[in-house]
Amino acid sequence: MNFRVLAGMPTSETEMVLAARFEELGTCDLVAIRNTGTALHDAAGEFPELDVILIHEDMGPAPVLETVRDLSHRHPQLAILLVSSVMDPNTFTGAMEAGARGVLSADAGIGELETRIAKAAEWSRTLRRHLESASHELPASGVRGRILTISGAKGGVGTTTCAVHLAMAAARRDRVVCLVDLDLQAGDLPAFLDLQHRRSITDLVESADDISPGMLAETLYVDPRGPHVLLAPEHGERGEDVNARATRRILSALRSRYELVIVDCGSTMNEATAMAVELADSAVVTVTPDVPAMRGAQRLMAMWERLQIRTQDNVHSLVTRHSRKNEIQPDFLQQLLGTKVLRTPVPAAYRALEPGENNGDPTKVTDEGLRKAFARLAAELDLFTAPTGPGGSGKGGFTPSGGATPAPGPAADGAPSTRDVSGFLNASGHNVFNGHTVTGARGPGGSGGWDPGSTGRGFGG
Repeated sequence: MNFRVLAGMPTSETEMVLAARFEELGTCDLVAIRNTGTALHDAAGEFPELDVILIHEDMGPAPVLETVRDLSHRHPQLAILLVSSVMDPNTFTGAMEAGARGVLSADAGIGELETRIAKAAEWSRTLRRHLESASHELPASGVRGRILTISGAKGGVGTTTCAVHLAMAAARRDRVVCLVDLDLQAGDLPAFLDLQHRRSITDLVESADDISPGMLAETLYVDPRGPHVLLAPEHGERGEDVNARATRRILSALRSRYELVIVDCGSTMNEATAMAVELADSAVVTVTPDVPAMRGAQRLMAMWERLQIRTQDNVHSLVTRHSRKNEIQPDFLQQLLGTKVLRTPVPAAYRALEPGENNGDPTKVTDEGLRKAFARLAAELDLFTAPTGPGGSGKGGFTPSGGATPAPGPAADGAPSTRDVSGFLNASGHNVFNGHTVTGARGPGGSGGWDPGSTGRGFGG
């Protein structure tokens, strides 16, 4: 099949010149020419299997780079070439930042025109095949997947690090995993995974009522190392568009297509994270063994309970930066928090994490203690087990290995939430630690079945 090209030309003269050139090309078909950005937008959705869009720099009425940016967001699988009479660094930079695939000289000859279109079209077709295969790989058996949320007691306690490594561990065991960045103002999964992707969760908001597999395939990034990734918006202010209703619809769509959905909620609570925690089969709060983090965890869980999002006995705490030298050990931390604490802590091994985090590649973390800790943690959370029936595990039915069955959550599985959680920002937290004095407290290290796996180094991220 010849490459299919759509063009945006501002005048009848430029239109005639382009049409004449395409008559001499044997490998490209000019399917249509439009004279305005609005008409070009409409045409991009009309023609199937379109490969390349040519946009002349003088086409209006909106500035041409705005048109390029909007088209690249709506149709990320299409290669866009800006046709310009000026070929300088500023033109190239502006076009690339707007989402164009390249810049084509307005007086390019037949040979250059054919070569540039061929390269752009091959890129477009490769990306389209990649997206289509990702869509076909999504399970559609009716099995209801699990949702696991990971929230931070405060910043810097390793929430994203744990979410990434748990997703990787589950993917290595052949689970079909989606990793969602719901830290809407400060999501940094692109840095942890060294990925560049124009789409984010905000692209699904407008279509939240009817999210198709094709929409998911266009929006998700398929990491070759395993998990599919749904990113937070590049610009934090766009996170306000992701409300509770949209979050429920999006996570429900992901749950119907994936065996496991791991949601990084960050350390800031908002409508979206509140809804995610309510929908989750299991909610985990990461906490370091220090008083500020424990107070943060206590405030967060107390807020969830006041807002009837999730009861405290239906939350598990995950201890990070653990060492036998710590003043507060996990068993004592459990007494202070009054909640279940996962038996497997993450050891204090910041330097061992550095190769993965500095290079954006979690597979570069080769420390055996860390790898075993994340594997044991994933097993304890039952992330390696595939869903077995159309009902899924259900909220409150997710039983960590060796732990008690969590109490059912306040809402039925899959039922639309009728509670308004938008007022949670006015709720005040409580610094309650059951009357315990933390100063000088030191639990018996390694007791009660704890697996310290300590290295004595700092844990970050």
